[in-house]
Amino acid sequence: MSSDLPYKQEKVAGRGLAPFVLLLASMGSTAKKILLVDGNAKLRESLRAFIQGLGHEVFEADTGPEAIEKVSSIHPDLVIMDVQLPGMNGDEVTARVKRNLSTRNIPLILHSAWTTACNVEERIHRALNAGAEEILYRPLQFPILRDVLRTYLFA
Repeated sequence: MSSDLPYKQEKVAGRGLAPFVLLLASMGSTAKKILLVDGNAKLRESLRAFIQGLGHEVFEADTGPEAIEKVSSIHPDLVIMDVQLPGMNGDEVTARVKRNLSTRNIPLILHSAWTTACNVEERIHRALNAGAEEILYRPLQFPILRDVLRTYLFA
């Protein structure tokens, strides 16, 4: 039995850290790419700080057309987007992203202030029909946003 023990130690010692390094490499990083799309720079700044604090990489766009371009070039793991955007509203961006074969599986979370102005409810309905995963209403609650991120990023 005592002669068996050195053999086992030698076998484990011979492998070193290689199996552990391979395991870590295969696990990948838990940091995800998130695209924030909102015409309000202060809201983007607040969301960026919160999401980066969770360990994710954040990209930004402030118009609908810019959002479409960045979704296509960055291929984020998730998009958080305002319903009302300069240049093209969130429902239209959602429809275009979901029609594109290379981006259709990216989850889109839209947010909006609770209002009846500018047909927001109609736009929300169209966004959900186009494939948006969820609608959040402002003011955004960070614990709820954290739970939504977990749901769509780590499901």
